[in-house]
Amino acid sequence: MPQVNQLINKKLHCKSTVWLFVFSLFLMVSCAKDETTHKTSLILKTGQIYTADQAYIPLGGTIRIGVLASGAGSPLTYIRIERITTTDTLTQLDQGFYIGSEGLDADYSFAKDSATVETWRILVMNADRVTAEKTLTVYKGEGSAYGPINFFQDITLGYQNNLVSGHYLDADNGLVYDEASVSGNEQHIDILAYYYITSGLSSPTLTCPGYTAAVGYYPQLSAWSSKNNTLYDYRSTDDNLISVADFDAAVNDSLLVTAYKPDKVSGNCKYCYTGKVIPFKTQQGKYGLIKVIKADETDSGIFQIALKIQQ
Repeated sequence: MPQVNQLINKKLHCKSTVWLFVFSLFLMVSCAKDETTHKTSLILKTGQIYTADQAYIPLGGTIRIGVLASGAGSPLTYIRIERITTTDTLTQLDQGFYIGSEGLDADYSFAKDSATVETWRILVMNADRVTAEKTLTVYKGEGSAYGPINFFQDITLGYQNNLVSGHYLDADNGLVYDEASVSGNEQHIDILAYYYITSGLSSPTLTCPGYTAAVGYYPQLSAWSSKNNTLYDYRSTDDNLISVADFDAAVNDSLLVTAYKPDKVSGNCKYCYTGKVIPFKTQQGKYGLIKVIKADETDSGIFQIALKIQQ
């Protein structure tokens, strides 16, 4: 019996030693993980040009949110901005990126809709999947703040293999640049057009300098230091939610603001056939509409449009 007891005690001691080792290893891994997990920071800018918490903004007025964010040693990878009302939550911005030690310093503009009260939630995340968020409450003010627009009746863009027409559009001024004249003006370019076949379908397509696939049609974009991102509302385009008559009747920016639905947007808009009306938003936060007058279906053709944009 004494030998049996000694054997049992020896086994128990061995098991205790094993569990102690496992527990110690767990603590070491946990501590190492804690030491390498970086806390994301987020600050909303303040000042006269930015919307303050508890602000009153009239219908159609600008909500401007300035974001300063850091991954605190880990790259930032994601931002989402939501508008929350009593009836729904609508994502206004959903963007992935990879921003290193320089951090994120960006301004975003949106339009006040008809909701009496809105909560704006801003969330950022770093590569460790650690998030930070802030909120703003905005109330609907009196009256409306719809404003004037610029109207460019006839703009012609060349597709990627058109050697005659310019390719690069400054939407603010309705100016089209070619390969030579765009040099030094890259920061003003919002819109490009190209043609291709996708899923067996012919597709006159709108894109922008910042869209990843655009460089495949315009290789010169790879050398640009400034690449604007324009977002197109492809659901409204596909479903023909805005008619040519609606476009023609717009005399201020009320339709431009309300036509753009941010839940189905991309920097690339396919199937932009003749007669389509396409809501868009520039990187500078301006809303606009494009009416397609003529969309050739060959990669050496032209894309002819009319354009309305906020001043």
